[in-house]
Amino acid sequence: MSDARPLGGRIFTLTFSICLIISGIALYFTAKRFIFGIGSIANLNDGYPWGIWIAYDVVVGTAFACGGYVMALLVYVLNKGEYHPLVRPALLASMFGYTLAGVSVFLDIGRYFHAYNLYLPWQMNFHSVMFEVAMCIGTYILVLWL
Repeated sequence: MSDARPLGGRIFTLTFSICLIISGIALYFTAKRFIFGIGSIANLNDGYPWGIWIAYDVVVGTAFACGGYVMALLVYVLNKGEYHPLVRPALLASMFGYTLAGVSVFLDIGRYFHAYNLYLPWQMNFHSVMFEVAMCIGTYILVLWL
């Protein structure tokens, strides 16, 4: 049995303070997006609906996340046991990346309060690219969190 006790030390370090400031800025812009719309923070309109946001939101998040599935494929499907110690950190990074992409897709949806329609069969829009992205990322997140 190990001797479990708190490590001690300061909580408000320089790194923690910088991350707290960045999180505060992100919360400000998220609140502004939900109050005034995505055009107020991203300069998006009907003429330029996507901008560069998709490159940062979905592409970077999923590129960061795909390593977890590849590592699980190597270890469990192709039976490469020597890589087994790398599975848990890879799946954690994958869970973080896909959750980041999923939250980003949720923020990019124009009518985010109708996001539940993605999972109602009579409301699904099979002609939408965002439908496919949202369903794939939602499924990946569900599998990783389970």
